[in-house]
Amino acid sequence: MNPGAEYGPAKRWPVERFIAAAQEIQKRTNCVWLLFGGTGDAAITGQIAASLRASRVAFHALAGQTTLRELMALLKLCRVLLTNDSGPMHVAAALGTPVVVPFGSTSPELTGPGLPGDPRHRLLKSDAPCSPCFLRECPIDFRCMQGIGVERAAAAVGEALKR
Repeated sequence: MNPGAEYGPAKRWPVERFIAAAQEIQKRTNCVWLLFGGTGDAAITGQIAASLRASRVAFHALAGQTTLRELMALLKLCRVLLTNDSGPMHVAAALGTPVVVPFGSTSPELTGPGLPGDPRHRLLKSDAPCSPCFLRECPIDFRCMQGIGVERAAAAVGEALKR
């Protein structure tokens, strides 16, 4: 899981949804989560780690602890990466790891991973008429990301695991 995105908060699916998705996916798969991110993502991954620990979901918190080479090796080992539109999304896709990505302020057609239409990846969008706006911060109610539910993301991870 990679809950960060450097461009700004409008590219970040809500932390609470990452937590709920991780809990739901763990129930279905009994997986172990790897929490990726840079040093600037420590607060986000710390919040996720605390919630996962409280709900007894297995994880390893790695935000800010890997070199690029180590990140690449770990992403290659992952069966799927639940991530925002971010650098690690592109790295994972380039390594052949399927990605599940909620898109809000950006466009999967313009900034999505890999080649357009790659069936390994699940690119999630809401029907918010203001998306994509390409803004760093949402000036209204963040409906583009709020419109992407936990169940939809969990189902997309499940589909990616079946490939």
